[in-house]
Amino acid sequence: MVGGALRDHLAGRLPRDVDIVCGEAANVARCIAKARLSGAAVVKLEKKPHPPCFRVVDRNNAADSIDVVPIHPDGISADLGARDFTVNAMAAPLLPGGRIGEIIDPLGGMTDMQNRLLRACSESAFTADPVRILRAARFAATLGFDIPPETLDQMSAGVSLLPRSAFERITAELFELLACPDALPHIRMLDDIDALEVLFPEIATMKGCAQNGFHHLNVWGHTLETLGNCERLLRRPDVLFTKNAAAFRRSMAGKNRLPVIKLAALLHDAGKPGCKVFDETKNRQVFYGHDREGETIAGNIARRMRLSNSDAAFLQLLVRCHMRPMELSRPGVKPTTITRWFEAVTDDGLALLLLAAADTCAKSGHRTDPMGKERFCQWADQTAADYCARIRPALGQKNLLSGADLQDMGMPPGPDMGRVLREVREHQNDGRVTGRAAALSLARQLAGL
Repeated sequence: MVGGALRDHLAGRLPRDVDIVCGEAANVARCIAKARLSGAAVVKLEKKPHPPCFRVVDRNNAADSIDVVPIHPDGISADLGARDFTVNAMAAPLLPGGRIGEIIDPLGGMTDMQNRLLRACSESAFTADPVRILRAARFAATLGFDIPPETLDQMSAGVSLLPRSAFERITAELFELLACPDALPHIRMLDDIDALEVLFPEIATMKGCAQNGFHHLNVWGHTLETLGNCERLLRRPDVLFTKNAAAFRRSMAGKNRLPVIKLAALLHDAGKPGCKVFDETKNRQVFYGHDREGETIAGNIARRMRLSNSDAAFLQLLVRCHMRPMELSRPGVKPTTITRWFEAVTDDGLALLLLAAADTCAKSGHRTDPMGKERFCQWADQTAADYCARIRPALGQKNLLSGADLQDMGMPPGPDMGRVLREVREHQNDGRVTGRAAALSLARQLAGL
């Protein structure tokens, strides 16, 4: 047994999966699959430059897997020396009865575990596989380990090779990192060694884009503060949604929703550099249309990252609409307008409220109203409560009227019929019409019958 499974076992954690190296990997994998009482299948994975991996997957639980890999031709020490980090470069014989034999630790992985250090196995660790640069950040975040300066230098030297790697692997590592509760320090570390900018060149213009008096930082500095606020609220959504944190958590229960909202925090202002102009009437820089420009950039990045259609759509929605909650919070906005917005975004509106709160709290320029942040957060809390208690149940109701009902009144099919049905539905959503009789009466009035 080798790698992360042994590391987790030694740390007293239940391994997520098990890695085995042996001589006859394919045959051993088939024997393991045959022995599994619940039934299992063997899947051959080819990941260059790594040797083929024979994955034994439980038919009833895909997350329960055993990877069987051929041992290095030069033996176990050579196998371990070619791995990523010393804490993952230990091995132990598997003995009868599932017992684990004496630890093989040629690179001092046990000592590094005790010192909570993530040290590269060799100087070529990151040039052999540049994705390990992102994996280092992910392991540092999940294990709470520090990366020593010499390993950071090796990571920095390998950054230029990252674009050669399959973006599916890059996305998987980034999403695991962003799924951590406190990813920001490790995102900053990747930024410090230019890894982010190599993967996402759009960041370069954000770093050079100064803002107006509502901001104390350039676009990229503000972006990182927004991510920090976003993580703070995601850890404690009850700080923003005082009575509806559980509803927010349910809305974020999808597989990748947590990393996608953090990715949106990193991209929400990506459109600003391309939209920056000086408004002489306001005597300041403005960024009109940066939300739509940002949506386009986010779409391009989603395709580069090979995101699923649902993840890409969620990302683009968050970037495109990140300013809409602030617009809706202004005095004089009608409840009907807010209801109509929730009709379009449904439960995603809660994520947009949180992202907008994180964005608002990251503004500290001399033009910023300090009390404005608190007012917006209170409005977001009240709006989420109204959505959960009133708007969402109303949107789930069936229409009180149909086109056939209007035809029975004597109204001919056409655009006017659609207009009347939409207006009746809006009254129904707002609770101004609660029954069929009232709906029919309103329809007659709207149709002039």
